[in-house]
Amino acid sequence: MLAPDSLSKIYIDRRLTETPLVANISERAGNTPLVFTDDPEGVLRHYRENSAATQKDILIVRHFPGRFLSACPGSDGMVCCNYAVFNLGYGCLFDCHYCYLQQFLNSPVQTLYGNLDDLFAELDFKTRNPRVHFRIGTGEYTDSLALDPLTGLSRFLVNYFASLPNATLELKTKSSNVELLLDLDHRGHTVVAWSINPESVIENLEPGTASLSERLAAACKVVEAGYQVALHLDPLIYFEGWEKEYHNLLDQVFDAISPDRVRWISLGTYRYAPGLKEKVQARGPDRMLTGPEMVQAKDGKYRYLKTIRSQMYVSVRKKIETIDPALFSYLCMETRRTWQDVVGSVPDSKKNLDLLFEDRRRALASADSSSGSGRVTPA
Repeated sequence: MLAPDSLSKIYIDRRLTETPLVANISERAGNTPLVFTDDPEGVLRHYRENSAATQKDILIVRHFPGRFLSACPGSDGMVCCNYAVFNLGYGCLFDCHYCYLQQFLNSPVQTLYGNLDDLFAELDFKTRNPRVHFRIGTGEYTDSLALDPLTGLSRFLVNYFASLPNATLELKTKSSNVELLLDLDHRGHTVVAWSINPESVIENLEPGTASLSERLAAACKVVEAGYQVALHLDPLIYFEGWEKEYHNLLDQVFDAISPDRVRWISLGTYRYAPGLKEKVQARGPDRMLTGPEMVQAKDGKYRYLKTIRSQMYVSVRKKIETIDPALFSYLCMETRRTWQDVVGSVPDSKKNLDLLFEDRRRALASADSSSGSGRVTPA
């Protein structure tokens, strides 16, 4: 797995010099050069004009003047789950072949926003309604934990959310970087989530990420520390033998983790916006991604044929139900028609789907409270 020590240079906005986040980076950077700058925009402009491609070995830590929080950017016409995300940077240490960031970002280097006080002020305002339980995640434009051994960012976030009785933080990753989480009094307000795929997919399409066994070992550590976890089977990849491999994947997962520690499971098939296929093909032959027929949906993205998507969802959901019928899974970025075909019903609204998440949260919190499981103190 690629680690933060693969960085060749770290630029730091001089306005952030006295912040705890930069103190962490300065202490843990090792031999990686730190360059303090008064002109972070100039640094980005330099690499944009002089780099032929994204330089994943360069990190810039800068002040962000905009809004951190937004609604999950669901596609038009797709059922959405009322999830909120906050953006702490963009770009990723890892290099998944299917990643939409290849097309979406115009920054030549990894970027991390360091003005956490502004983020927390915005979160205070967002979560001010005590009658609503908010699900808020990171990992939309970067991996939540890939750089954590360098930044220690997770500790700031988990400690902050531990004080919020009406919010759950999701940290989503393909890494195994959980050591900084294990001694925290998270109070059950953080869910640690992994994107998972069969090992054959990880080896072929997710270079630089943790292996499946490494991800599961990390998940076992956080479960032992009292966290609940989430699983994202997204993207589900269609290839010869997919069904057997995904069923085996679920057996491996639940041989390691008890179902009553899993908050939710998302299911989403591979999809891409126009232009991404050409970037994938430019890497070389990649039949796993470019072989199956794809059709353009109403939101403009290309997806597997509906019959294939439904077949995959039904098969994986049935396997999940054989493991534990109480496990909660949902379809991510899918049409109402596919929901009807696969689940037999369609959420009336994003708030209606959000209630299913809340039911699962309350059920697990009640079970934890009764059993005294882990170090969790449910809200």
